[in-house]
Amino acid sequence: MRRRRSRATGLMARYTSDGGLTLTSMMDILTTLLFFVLKSYVAGGEVTVPPPGVTLPRSTADAGMSTSLVVAIDHDSILLSGERVASVKEAADSPELLIAPLAERLAEARAQMDDLDRRKGKAEAGTRLATIQGDTEVEFRVLQKVMYTLDRNGFPDIALAVLKKA
Repeated sequence: MRRRRSRATGLMARYTSDGGLTLTSMMDILTTLLFFVLKSYVAGGEVTVPPPGVTLPRSTADAGMSTSLVVAIDHDSILLSGERVASVKEAADSPELLIAPLAERLAEARAQMDDLDRRKGKAEAGTRLATIQGDTEVEFRVLQKVMYTLDRNGFPDIALAVLKKA
């Protein structure tokens, strides 16, 4: 047994010390390639996944998406970047066009974006783009109030997310 064990360890030492195949370098190269491919794929276009419960309308539009702030409207809530901001019922029942909780969160988001631009050394952005992911069953008055609130809080360029018809 000892002879067999010593012979096996001798063979392993010979393969690694003689410059045989080492997997560490190969794994480093493959990992780097994987990160490059993933970064290229995601940077090539905006990936938009609607929140659960939101069924986007279908359209024949060919224009692609660009990076923007995302406001989603489902059956019972209004979401800003995935966080619940207000309820659809309260927004629909309010006589005001401005949705106050959404306006507060939009002001915070705008301040963060401006701070990031300032730190990057970019000139102040004039207008910002917002994308609305509205369920097909959302009432127009709720959509109108969300659009009004976006416009009043520094997001006058508004896009509606839709699914392309096949």
